[in-house]
Formats: sequence, structure tokens, C-alpha cells
Amino acid sequence: MLSSLVHLGPLALLRPAVNFANRMTAAPGQEWGPRTIPDSQLIYVISGQAALTLGNEQFQLQSQDCVFYGSDSPHRLVSSVSDPCTFASIHFSWHKESPEPIHPMPGIHHCLESELAQPATSYAFHMQGHGDIIFPHHFVIPNLDSLFLQIVREYRFEELGYASVLRAVLTQLIVVIVRHQLTGLNTSGPRSRIAPALEAIRKQPNARWTAEELAGLCGYHPTYFAALFREGTGHSPKHYLVLERIRKAKQLLLEAGTIDEVAEKMGYTSIHYFCRNFKSVTGMTPSEFKRQSIVL
Repeated sequence: MLSSLVHLGPLALLRPAVNFANRMTAAPGQEWGPRTIPDSQLIYVISGQAALTLGNEQFQLQSQDCVFYGSDSPHRLVSSVSDPCTFASIHFSWHKESPEPIHPMPGIHHCLESELAQPATSYAFHMQGHGDIIFPHHFVIPNLDSLFLQIVREYRFEELGYASVLRAVLTQLIVVIVRHQLTGLNTSGPRSRIAPALEAIRKQPNARWTAEELAGLCGYHPTYFAALFREGTGHSPKHYLVLERIRKAKQLLLEAGTIDEVAEKMGYTSIHYFCRNFKSVTGMTPSEFKRQSIVL
């Protein structure tokens, strides 16, 4: 049985909202499930151990492990008997106009043991310059507990503007997870197969990379590589290199570099060509970008 995939649209347009947040230490052997929930949930293990059955997968969790699942994905979480877990939990909606929490309890339902064999639903969103990104079900990110606990505190104390703060911190948390996903530590599919090329471009955006050279780094024929690259990033290798050059150029311009210096550092032999690329990506010339940064 294949898992379903929910496309959430552009990440930049999402308006996530926290519905419930808690930090707790489980009793030895304490269980949640098998069940389904009406929203999505992130769990971060602070200490101890637990076991998660998510669809047809099983995860042995310990400190710094984080898991995610969405609505209608059968799951069961069991705290270790010998080393009970302490964890932070966030129930949230991916996109909701109001940031006000809506408690998920009425929509939590027990399910049959046999339903745990049903594959978990995956969620994907689009990121400019990176194509579609699938949010991971399991990952390890050190020191992520600070963001989880900030959300828990805001939810518990309900201070002035807390719902807006919850949305802001949850958005930050999601972006941190996505950035970690894009480093290649958790990637799968097309991006993992072109990782050597992406790393080469990131480290040397000033180099005059050809599609053939990048394909060679990954061990593919240039035609196949180009198709794989577009599938993984949403761009051709040439355009992706331009995007990476301009991203780095913006950083250098903010560091008070002159336009000529920045163009040269990014591998451009023509200042006109650099300015044309810069405007096509940012909508403004390098001079306008520098002036804007000073005004702001």
C-alpha cells in the first residue's frame, strides 16, 4: 500500500497555527494509541527513550530525536519501561487563518491495531530554488528543545499576543527543520542524488561550472543529470548557479563590497552581465539593493 502525499503549496505562504503544546515526563510504559489525530504533531524527545509505530514504520527514540505525523496517520507512542521519556509535544495546523489554538482532543480517535499497517501520510511544500520538499517523519537536530519549550511556555501562560507569538515561533521551528533537511543530512530522492553538485555550487559559486562537470561529480550522463537536477531543485543547473551566485552577492554587497568587487568575486567578467542577472533574480539593480539596505 502506497502512502498518500499532501501538497501544501509554497512554504512562504503557509500560516501554521499551534493548537496545543505540552512538556511532560511519561510514566514507565505509558502509551498513546493506536490512534489518529485531527491535525499534525511534532514530538521532541528531551531525555529517556520511547518507541513510535507510525504506519508501517517503527522508530526507537531517544534524546534529540524528533518525529512528525499528520492527521489520519495511525500511530502509537510507547514510553520505555526502564527509561521513561520526557518530551515536548506540539499539535498544529499547517495553514489556518486565525492563530488562535483549537484543542485537538475532540478529533482524536482510537483505531484498530491492524490500521497501524497503513502508511503514514507525507506532506510536501514548494520552496523557491529548491523545488518540492517533503517534511521528514523522523530526524535528529541537537538543541531543538529551546524552540519547543518556548512554544510550550507561550501556550501555557497565554500572555498578551500569545497566539501571534505561537505562530511566529512555530514558523521558525518549521524553517529550522527544513534548513536541516536541505543540508543533505535527511534528504532522499532527487536532491540526495545530486548532492555532490549542490555542494560544489555552494562552496564555489564563482566557478564556471558546466552541466557536464556537475554531472560528472554525480556520476551521471549530462542529459539524465539535467532532468534529475530540475526534478530536485525546480531549476536547470545553469539557473541554479545564477541563483546561488546572486544569493552570495547580496551578502557581499551588504558587507560594503563594491559592485565591481562583488561581480569579480562571483566569477563575472562582465559587470553588465552581473547586473542583468542580479536584477532578473531580485527585481532591482545592485546599486538599488545597496541603497535600500542603507535606508533600511
